[in-house]
Amino acid sequence: MPEQPRSSPHQASNPDLFDRARLIQRWQHGSESFFQRHERHGRLTAVTDGTKVRYRRHDVHAFEGGQPPAGMEAAYAEDLLTEFQVARLSSVKPSYVLTAARRGELLARRIGSAYRFVPAEVEAWQKRRFLNRKTLKSIQKS
Repeated sequence: MPEQPRSSPHQASNPDLFDRARLIQRWQHGSESFFQRHERHGRLTAVTDGTKVRYRRHDVHAFEGGQPPAGMEAAYAEDLLTEFQVARLSSVKPSYVLTAARRGELLARRIGSAYRFVPAEVEAWQKRRFLNRKTLKSIQKS
């Protein structure tokens, strides 16, 4: 009989539900008071089965800034990156990453006051930046 894959301790039995520990891992941000404050203000809606407090995937995406674009649901299910991680991957300063996010050049999710980034969106941004630099260099040469 084949072995059943084991679920991680943070994974709920229903994949459309996140528990608090999983969200803290995903966002690299949050605490008990953070969740209580946002629940009290109606920004996060918790569901409970009597033993654990969880959050619906739809509500989590709405809290982060909106539902994922069509076809990008799997990419948006991954853990989010901080501006420091994106800066390290892109060989730029964290302040440059935040400026690009504020300008709308790099799509970002907002967790409270913190910016978080979807790895697939960061990859697309890097490709756009590389193409723009290459285009600018060819224009300057001609």
